Amino acid sequence: MKERIRKREQDPWIASRIRILQGIGLALFFLLLGRLYWLQVVKYEELRTLSENNRIRIRVVRAPRGVILDRRGRPVAETQASFDLIVTPVDVKAIEEELQLLSEVLELDAGEIREKIIRGQDANPYRSITIARDLRFEQLSVIEFNREALPGFSVQVEAKRSYPLGPEFAHVLGYVGEASEQELAAGQGRRLLLGDIVGKYGLEKARDDVLRGVNGGRQVEVDAAGRDKRLVTEVPPRTGATVQTTIDADIQKVAYEAMEKKAGTVIAMDPKTGDILAFVSMPAFNPNSFSQGIRKNEWAALVANPRTPLQNKGLQGTYAPGSTVKPFLALTALEMGVQNPNARVLCEGSFTLGNRTFRCWKEKGHGMVDMYKAIVQSCDVYFYTLGLKLDPDRLASLERGAGLGVLTGVELPGEKSGLIPDTYWKQEVMKGRWYSYESVLLGIGQGAIHVTPLGMLSSYAAIATGGQVMRPRLVSRVVHGDGTAQDLPPVVERDLSWNPANVAFIRRTLAGVVNDYGTGGAARLPGVEVGGKTGTAQIVTVKGKMIKSEDLPYDIRDHAWFVGFAPVPDPEICVVVMVEHGGHGGSAAAPVVKAVMQEYFRRKQVDGKGGGA
Repeated sequence: MKERIRKREQDPWIASRIRILQGIGLALFFLLLGRLYWLQVVKYEELRTLSENNRIRIRVVRAPRGVILDRRGRPVAETQASFDLIVTPVDVKAIEEELQLLSEVLELDAGEIREKIIRGQDANPYRSITIARDLRFEQLSVIEFNREALPGFSVQVEAKRSYPLGPEFAHVLGYVGEASEQELAAGQGRRLLLGDIVGKYGLEKARDDVLRGVNGGRQVEVDAAGRDKRLVTEVPPRTGATVQTTIDADIQKVAYEAMEKKAGTVIAMDPKTGDILAFVSMPAFNPNSFSQGIRKNEWAALVANPRTPLQNKGLQGTYAPGSTVKPFLALTALEMGVQNPNARVLCEGSFTLGNRTFRCWKEKGHGMVDMYKAIVQSCDVYFYTLGLKLDPDRLASLERGAGLGVLTGVELPGEKSGLIPDTYWKQEVMKGRWYSYESVLLGIGQGAIHVTPLGMLSSYAAIATGGQVMRPRLVSRVVHGDGTAQDLPPVVERDLSWNPANVAFIRRTLAGVVNDYGTGGAARLPGVEVGGKTGTAQIVTVKGKMIKSEDLPYDIRDHAWFVGFAPVPDPEICVVVMVEHGGHGGSAAAPVVKAVMQEYFRRKQVDGKGGGA
């Protein structure tokens, strides 16, 4: 037996077969060893991550936005708890069935949710994303009842932006919304993630970097359906900075209510510091609607509204200024020495230049008027003649220096400058020469000229200060999460070299507009000397007949202006009101200015100091 075995081992054919089998076994051993090395060493980190992701999910905890305060420290934008529906894309088992159920429960567009989930899968399928915010109790109940049918979906408590005063602060604070694809692509340095909330408009957008804070996160262990079972680790979020504004909520509220159902704007400012005390644009919108995710039909209604509620009329609307520019023509004439303020002009109700006739707002005329009476009574004929005497370039230079037709530098996005026409603009832009009738129209703030209400306010504030132009200021202080504070002092844009005697005369005439039987009597305040100027677009004429603005269809009525400051000897507050299609400035805009100033001086009396900080 042993002999036979020895003979077989010595058989060359059998020996080769044994060696082949040994080689195959050795090769398999090294193959397995190499595979183990590949899995355990080379691919360790990747496979470890995949393994963890099979049971660990990352829940982003978004940082609460910083609080925004008014000048007295009262919150005008804060955060509240919100129950949000989140989804982890990798855990969604039957997307169409789950979306069908959710669209019935939440009344959401299934297509929008599907798109979010697909975007989330592309970005990071293991990171949760928010698909619905601020769920109601009945919606929460249905979702919890159907949890078994909604693998991958869960409810999480998040911080929601809240505006306690709603539409009153809509245009100055703006609103927030989910970061768009463009913002995500452009915001790598801002640590933006899919589903993050960012400022979209107003101060929320201007100060988004400090208000947004830093997100935190939770690692949670989940079951096969993606439901949370155990918290593994947690990194708390860092709340955004607190931003203190210069707005006074009491004055803001009065300005908002005084405008009632009008369309237009009210802005109040401290002329010495540039502090914006109130900033209202009407009609307004409810910024809380955007915090919870505005519906398509709501957005469409806002966009389609002909009175443009999404436009901040104070800095984005440009309008013919009407008679509010007359004090600047008078000041230019005094600075240039081309008109004696005591020289009188006869107003018989119209002025003729060549074959064109320009009418005064007072059909029978004002009679003989000097510069003081021309401003107080807003005589158009006087300023027709004065416009002809002035160099349009010198006039444009003074008006731009005061703040008309230039950007003010206010800390709100989207500001427009308007236009102050001059000979260069006419030649370079319009490709024509300057005509005398254009100077006539400039005398009453008509023609190519158009300005923003904020620019008009800035220019009257320059008159109030004697030529110092302040940058409008909305934020006075920023307190960061670590407790460090940043104070933002007032900024002087420029000092104008106006003759103090000329400025004093203009201020005296503006006081006469309100207190000396002028066109602005509706802004008069007992115990406080108010100065200001009305402005109304040129009256429409049809076949030679004068037609009052209130007798016209709403959309072609004149715009109504009033700009004023008080007290005249030492101005503390300057207010502009512009009412779209409001008719006469004295009747439509002046009472709003009075209401705002009345509240300012009431507050001053209550706390013993103007404006209160």
